[in-house]
Amino acid sequence: MKGLILVGGFGTRLRPLTLTLPKPLVEFCNKPMIVHQIEALVAAGVTDIVLAVNYRPEIMEKFLAEVSRAHHTL
Repeated sequence: MKGLILVGGFGTRLRPLTLTLPKPLVEFCNKPMIVHQIEALVAAGVTDIVLAVNYRPEIMEKFLAEVSRAHHTL
């Protein structure tokens, strides 16, 4: 099954947290919000996840590459 996460917003309502960080990388319960979303999709049986990124895509790409190498589950 395939999943889509829309992560393209600027996160203006979360400022100042999002001045340097994309909204999906803001931590909630000690981990970035995007990780909570990915874990929920994986638990639901989703095997392919596409992220629609707009704001600060280079930071998102770097973070996801690091997490993927460290955990092998993302």
